[in-house]
Amino acid sequence: MKKINHFLVLILALILAGCAASNQNLLGQRNDVFQVASDGAAVGVDEAVVTVSASIKTHKYSAFLFEPSKHGKDEYLLFVDINGQSMGLPMEMQNETTTTDPHTDPESGEGVRYLYKTTIRLKPGTYTFTAYLPTEDVSVRREVVVPREGKTIIIKPTYRGLARRKPPSLRWRPDFKDGVKGFDIMAN
Repeated sequence: MKKINHFLVLILALILAGCAASNQNLLGQRNDVFQVASDGAAVGVDEAVVTVSASIKTHKYSAFLFEPSKHGKDEYLLFVDINGQSMGLPMEMQNETTTTDPHTDPESGEGVRYLYKTTIRLKPGTYTFTAYLPTEDVSVRREVVVPREGKTIIIKPTYRGLARRKPPSLRWRPDFKDGVKGFDIMAN
């Protein structure tokens, strides 16, 4: 019986190790794909400038049981991976109250706005771009073509819609308080 218990513990440990490794695989280890552009730095002849930005709204921090503790805190991180090189985007957070119509605006209400933005330099070409939000366990991958003139990449969240805690007319409508379910990656 002891051998069976040890075997089951070993199997469980292997499964958990595999899950942890699969999440780490979203973040690459390379460092030769892009460089973070500093203000006033000259751009090389064979380089393009790309600005990556996102704006995500979450509910404020609450100490409820089973609630992700990183909402409304500075631990709500967004990572990008370009062809295997990853980085966490610099972030600013601010409290925000929006009084728009909740029937048409999923970001209506009181919460915390996270603004992420960075500028990078890389060679023109086609890249695999991944945005990863570990707190929500959301990642989206897309091919992006970067011309010599550069590009702006905007990561726009799509919110979940849950029925709980809402009046009947708002049930199942997307709402930032229900969390992020995915991203739209727009390249201009």
